[in-house]
Amino acid sequence: MLARRSKLEHPIGATIDLPKLVPSFSSKGFPLFNEKGRKKPFSEVTLALEAIGPFIYDSILISAFDLHHGFLRRPHRFYRDKELVFIDSGGYELSLDWDSTEAFQGQNRIVEERNKGDTFSLPNYKKILGKLPDNLPFIITNFDWQTRKKPIEDQIIAAQELHNNFPRHLHNFLIKSGSRKYLNVNEIIPHIEKLRAFDTVGLTEKELGKNIIDRLKKLTKIRAAMDRENVNIPIHVWGGLDPVFTPLYFFAGAEIFDGVSWLRYAYYNGMAIYRDAYNILELGIETTLDHARGLVLNQNVTFLQQLTTSLQQFVDNEGKDFDMFYKHARIFERSYRTLCTKIPELRGGA
Repeated sequence: MLARRSKLEHPIGATIDLPKLVPSFSSKGFPLFNEKGRKKPFSEVTLALEAIGPFIYDSILISAFDLHHGFLRRPHRFYRDKELVFIDSGGYELSLDWDSTEAFQGQNRIVEERNKGDTFSLPNYKKILGKLPDNLPFIITNFDWQTRKKPIEDQIIAAQELHNNFPRHLHNFLIKSGSRKYLNVNEIIPHIEKLRAFDTVGLTEKELGKNIIDRLKKLTKIRAAMDRENVNIPIHVWGGLDPVFTPLYFFAGAEIFDGVSWLRYAYYNGMAIYRDAYNILELGIETTLDHARGLVLNQNVTFLQQLTTSLQQFVDNEGKDFDMFYKHARIFERSYRTLCTKIPELRGGA
């Protein structure tokens, strides 16, 4: 069984339990608003952060791109009282690509600025990292935008150079697909030993493969190769926070998941649905949309906490019981059995 429960030891002395499902806050795909007396616009996402941030005690992910541009109002208010704070290096916001959870996939002001040239650089990122307090549990990511088309060895060297400047934080190495559209596992496996230099290794969901079975096959091969070499660091699937997909990635050996689907949809009966439909199904048509959306945020965070517990229970029961997934128990059981048939690495595992 490749699914596991492990721990991260933070340099400040904190011990962090995994798996971890991380609510992400990103301006990409959300409108910007002007505020009287404020020079820079702010993202709609800052409203969500202000509404729910004080009540999240587990983890959050914030993009350095948004910190640089001031799209979040005083986000440092929400760093404290968190078990772990992920700082993304901004590649997602700089990219013209859109992930599968984004309902609006056209131009926006960020993309228009991006077309004029890079709006966020490595020096900008280092400046943001240099302002992070050393006494709080941060995990920082390599500046993948700069090395996204380079061979993995070059990506590793650049990531090490950056991380050596910030020893008080955990380090997440996000592997990019290089010159290809999707990751080539055969190019990664020869460098597995070098991943020991980092605390976690990241893979973006969209670059893992063109479909779910392809993604799961690649993920299991990487996890199994890491286990063979005793590289016991967790895998982080970036963008994988869908209620149905996340357990499958967990079965395949990943332990950290983040995404913005929780901001765009409502988690209802173990699925992601149109968030305003939650208003009709649970609250009634007389409830205002603004009020309903605030309730959806709280409900979604609660769901992520419950799903985390279910993943832990799956490991504790050695993968022999699926009842912790409730309405989807039999679906996940059938899916897992199919995966074990299609992917030999799952049958052996760690």
